[in-house]
Order: sequence, then C-alpha cells, then structure tokens
Amino acid sequence: MLDLMHKGLKLALESCDQVEIYGELSDVFSIDLEREEVKKVKHIKSTGIGVRVVIANKIGFSHTTALEKGKIEECVAHALKQARVSEQDTYFAGLPTPATGTSKQGYKEPEKTFDQRIVDLLGVEGGSEDAIEYCKEMLTGMKEHKLKKGVRCTPTEGSFAAAFDGIFILNSEGIETHDKGTYVSAGIAVVASEDRSSEEISGYESKVSRMLGDMDFGWIGHEAVKIAVDSLRGKQLKTKELPVVFSPKAVQSLFAYTVIPQLSAENVQRKQSPYHGKKGTAIASEMLTIVDDGTMPLGVNSRKMDGEGVPSQPTTIVEKGVLKNYLYDSYTANKDRVESTGNALRSFDSLPSPGATNFMIKGEGKGRASKEEILGDILEGLFISDVIGAHTASRASGDFSVVAQNAFGLKKGDLFPVKHVMIAGNMQEVLQHIEMAGDDTRQIYNVVSPSIKVSRVQVIA
Repeated sequence: MLDLMHKGLKLALESCDQVEIYGELSDVFSIDLEREEVKKVKHIKSTGIGVRVVIANKIGFSHTTALEKGKIEECVAHALKQARVSEQDTYFAGLPTPATGTSKQGYKEPEKTFDQRIVDLLGVEGGSEDAIEYCKEMLTGMKEHKLKKGVRCTPTEGSFAAAFDGIFILNSEGIETHDKGTYVSAGIAVVASEDRSSEEISGYESKVSRMLGDMDFGWIGHEAVKIAVDSLRGKQLKTKELPVVFSPKAVQSLFAYTVIPQLSAENVQRKQSPYHGKKGTAIASEMLTIVDDGTMPLGVNSRKMDGEGVPSQPTTIVEKGVLKNYLYDSYTANKDRVESTGNALRSFDSLPSPGATNFMIKGEGKGRASKEEILGDILEGLFISDVIGAHTASRASGDFSVVAQNAFGLKKGDLFPVKHVMIAGNMQEVLQHIEMAGDDTRQIYNVVSPSIKVSRVQVIA
C-alpha cells in the first residue's frame, strides 16, 4: 500500500502545493447470534485510500477503495478538481509537519494494542470454530447464573467480532508513519421474566479489548442475566430530586452526546458549545479531572499517531474542575494559534476532525471511594445501569431527558429495582454536582470512567 501512496503523492505534487495520503486496511470477522443459534457469519477484508490536496489554501478531497494505479490517479484528479473549485480557507495554515507541536517529541508506541492471537484467529480457516466457542462461553456464563424458582431468562441476540487494522499516513511536509492494532468484542442481550407476572425485563452486557486474553466471555453472559433478573419486580418512585449514581455505561451514554462534543475545538470555535471562552475557569466540581489519552495501555482507541500523523499524547482537559484545554486537530489548533493535541479522528473516506480517543474521567482527593462505599453512603437515591435516548440531548445547551434503564432505588445503602423512571437535567450542572467517583473503572467505547455520584438530579416517575 505504501508504494501506491507514494506514487499518488508524487503525482499530486505536480499540480498542488501540499498533499496528504491516508491509507487504511482492515480485516473483520464477526458472528451474530439469534437466541442461542448462529444467525450470520461474516469475514470482510477492506482497504481504502483518502487524498487531501491544497492549492492556494483551497482544499480538495477524494477517496477510493481500489488499490490500483489507475484508480489512485483518478482519486488524485478528483481531489485536484475539487480544490480548484473550492473557496479559499484563510484559517488553513498548512498540513502538519514533523516539527509541529508534539511531533518534536516523536512517536510513543502504546502498550498492549496488538495481539498476534487475534491475527491468527483471522488468518486460519478454523477461526470461525474458535469464535463460536467464545459465543458458547457467553451462553454458558448466562446459564450458570442461579435463578430463583419461577424466574426465566433467555438470550435474544448476541455478537462476537475480532478485527485487525492498519493505518498509513504520509504527506508532502515530511510525515510518514503507520500503525496497526487488534480488537475483539462480544455482547449478549437477554430477557428475564417470572411465572407470576407478564413483565419482561431486558439486560445487556458487553466488552471490547485489544487483547483476546483480556476477555472473559462467561462474565459477559453472567452479568447480562444478573442485570435483567435483578431488575424484575420494579417499584414506582415519586418525582423528586435525588442523588444519582451513574454506572460506567450510563456515564458513556451521556458524555458521548454532550460533554465530548462540547469540548471539541471545532464546536467551541463555532460557538456551538457552552464552553466557548471558558478556558481557565471552573466548569465542574473540584473532585473531577478529565484526561484524554491516545497512548493509554490497552486503550480501545490508542494509537501512536492521530489521523493526520501527529503523535498521540495525554491531554488534560479538566483539572480539579478547571477547564484546561479542548480537543484539537491541526486545523482547529492553527485557528486558535495553539498546538494540536493529536486528536484528529478520521477514516479513509472522511476529512479529519477533533474528537476523543480514550476520554478518562477520574475522581480527585476525597472524591474517590469504592462503589460500595458510594452506594452505602446514600440515604435515598438512584443507581442507573444505563440510559436510553442520550442521542436526543442538546449538544449546544447540554439539556437532556432520558429513560433510566435497569435502574435501582437506594434506601440507606440497599438497592431495589424501580420501573418507569426518567431523569432530566443539564450536563453542565451535572459536572458541577459530581461528588464522588468509584473504583470500578472500565472503558466503554471512547469513555474510560468509574461509577460517579451526582449530588442531585431530577428524577421523574
């Protein structure tokens, strides 16, 4: 692939000022389950190249999935044509160079992001048999959960996936780098019911890792059943403000659609974020620190460089409640006359934009405690396993109204299932009212978080 990319670079430079070639290859094997049976098996290998060219501060972009000389030439021609008819962007200060910002420090190879076992599973005919065995482990874990008399729990759907990807980036300014990584994920959904009621409650659990040995497929099945069964016989709550503890899954659901987009420099510069002009001011409880770290060991989104070839790095976004930085790619960094934080995200078929890699939420000082201590300290409150409808939250204002899924009331530290519960509020206020963070940190997609306690949230019956 690199040889073809170099040819594309050389060809494009004959007709433009700067050029960037981004290459991507992936190998994904997946299994879909329906109840306890294999519904679909897929093995997809794909490649793609994206070409970005610059002519007098005018940007052109094109992409192709065909790794052929003729197709790359067509892709370059389309990018050049687009650049010529585009408007000049006065804020564009050029593609990154090896001396741009953190590039001076060189690349740091993240630990535990490549597993040869996953590559072997993808490369042999027997890989599907191994993958099916992992699915069976989830189902076994589900059945090992001891159910009370009259209670039933059945799987509805599940999935397993293993993947390898390789990223290649080179540009006319001297950047040439590549990285590779592996992934494995699994999840299962179940429905619990009991003889004396028509009520059915769903439960879901999943896990993703860069290393096959880090997966416990039996735990996934066991936890899905536990969540569903424990949620049976839910009681009705009264509408009132209560302390709420959000699980890592619930934190990810809310933060992914509110806080993370609000901290993107792109949205801040467009004044589509409440944090415009707030750098250096307190925006959250002093108990809260947020670090985005693209080099985190085992991080699902860890890579030695971002989508423009700028080295990944840990970036403190919020420190003890004070907003310290935004998430920058090179374009937004140039616009603010700061250094890129190495947060350019992209695929071969899209231009880069700033986003989170491994968005780590941490408690500070007295705000750190075990999950059990946090729950035991609440006289009356609510614990939420996950939420439904977070995508409807307003990125600009931070307002949200979501359904609490698998929620549990709290009375003097004791948990009991509740039903038909919604929560509503504003994420800026939620950040300010965070009191404690637990010790049950886990990564869900791009968020790395423990359970967090918020002193007051509007709970709606």
